[in-house]
Amino acid sequence: MEQTGASGTAYDIVKKYVEDKVGKFTGADVVAGCPSIGRSSALAALKKLTSEGLILRQGAGRGTFYIKADSIKQEMFLRYSTAQVSLRETASFAA
Repeated sequence: MEQTGASGTAYDIVKKYVEDKVGKFTGADVVAGCPSIGRSSALAALKKLTSEGLILRQGAGRGTFYIKADSIKQEMFLRYSTAQVSLRETASFAA
């Protein structure tokens, strides 16, 4: 796994890590991927990114993971677009 460098604040380091991340990730993933900052700083940065709406927190306790908010928006758009095409195809067959 690629590690994020030591330049910038803990928030900036975690934000860069999140921007480069694909799929879901945990607090432990962030701590491991950002070794230049402490655990509490990494978790505080995740909390701030969550409150800003850049990432979404799912689960609770040891099962907590995060996903980028824009990936959810893209997935919802694709599902909606596909559903609309399916509805149009169904309507054209019914006519």
